[in-house]
Amino acid sequence: MTTNPADQPPVVVPRDDPHDKFVTTLKQAGYGVIHKALTRTVTLPDADKLSDPNLWQADWLVITSKTTVGLLPVPLPNPSIRVAAVGSATARALTKRGIAVDFVPQDHSGAGLVRQWPGGAARVLLPVSQLAAATVPEGLTKAGCTVNRLEVYTTNAVAELPEVIAQSWPSVGVVIVTASSVGRALIDLVEPYGWRRQKLVALGKPTAKTLEELGHPADAVASSPTPESVLEAVESLVA
Repeated sequence: MTTNPADQPPVVVPRDDPHDKFVTTLKQAGYGVIHKALTRTVTLPDADKLSDPNLWQADWLVITSKTTVGLLPVPLPNPSIRVAAVGSATARALTKRGIAVDFVPQDHSGAGLVRQWPGGAARVLLPVSQLAAATVPEGLTKAGCTVNRLEVYTTNAVAELPEVIAQSWPSVGVVIVTASSVGRALIDLVEPYGWRRQKLVALGKPTAKTLEELGHPADAVASSPTPESVLEAVESLVA
């Protein structure tokens, strides 16, 4: 018997944008979706350094999140710098800002970027979240690169669980945990409401590892950070 998505409990996607690809893909598949951010981005003082031309004396710019893209100066101060994006969503965000992308790993992850790194022993500018894992800078350093890691933003949990999620929480079926910071926020914010049958889909192994450390192991892990993989993970839990 085929499962009808419309008969399933709603899926929470922790993003505000109603046009977010995770949101629209799940809706198009027939799932009810509740979307509201559980975290907020805080720009850090080092983001101002991105406007300093001296910072851009590097061979490669490596971008591991869409949030970083919005903090980049356009045009880039070094027009000859090559650009690597950790995944297709980040690459699209760069392209929309008029920044050409030279490399996207087949495995859309920090570990994949390190494994498939095409730049040799290069000088790398790496603007990241303060909470970003050390996978990329450590991996590229081992590959012979000189890495300038610049922490340009951080992510904090919102003050309380958004009302639309709080009201629906008892009936929620699946939550898409898009990052470790989202996992930490989710677990803190829903503590007053308790856990029932809610299941967690982690967007990648690092996020799954965080959830396990927090005592709420992921019920499924999306094989890649794409809408199609998220949908597949959700369907594996409701079939």
